[in-house]
Amino acid sequence: MFNLPRGPRDSRDWYLDADPMEQVDYALVDFVEEHAGPSVLDLGCGLGGYTKALGERGLDCRGFDVSAEYVERARRLGVRADLFDGVRLPLEDSSLDTVAMLEVLEHLEDPRALLLEARRVARRNVLVSTPNCTQSFEGVPIEFSHMLDLDHRQFFTLDSLRELLGDVFERHVVEQSAPLDALIAQRVLPGPLRPFYRTLDRLRLTRPRYFSRLLGQGEVAT
Repeated sequence: MFNLPRGPRDSRDWYLDADPMEQVDYALVDFVEEHAGPSVLDLGCGLGGYTKALGERGLDCRGFDVSAEYVERARRLGVRADLFDGVRLPLEDSSLDTVAMLEVLEHLEDPRALLLEARRVARRNVLVSTPNCTQSFEGVPIEFSHMLDLDHRQFFTLDSLRELLGDVFERHVVEQSAPLDALIAQRVLPGPLRPFYRTLDRLRLTRPRYFSRLLGQGEVAT
């Protein structure tokens, strides 16, 4: 974890006037679709964009959120969304295949408690994503505004997210995703070298070093 300065946004109300589908990162939709079972809970569903996108991929997806305003917006989007108290989900044990918590854990004072609750209701696995605080960018001119939101409580590295998931799940995997090297190269390389780097990147001859996101999967023991 890092003691980082806070940014200007508070996601508890920042997105109230936003378009739900414009907030969806389809790389995360792909991640959930690849690893989830047929029934999915979008825990911390916000405006419901991910819930809707996953439903459009053929998954039986519903959402829960602690914000009544966000739940109402999600319902207007046509998805099944419900309010919960942030502590206990109003669901039976092993009542669905997968719980997805996309960009949720970093907002929690006690992420382990909600992971345990997610594990309780999941039959198959729990999928998570968080901003990546593993590497230092030092003088590189890149700012992660989302990672520095006012209401972020946790700043996960590869090791600390592995430690957290390992405390809840016997089998778990964490990986870095969303490479940033091409973006950094466009900022710091001299102009004549940028097309050359883009060619190497397109041919997958580069090895990314910087990633903006962590993806985790905890398997529920059967």
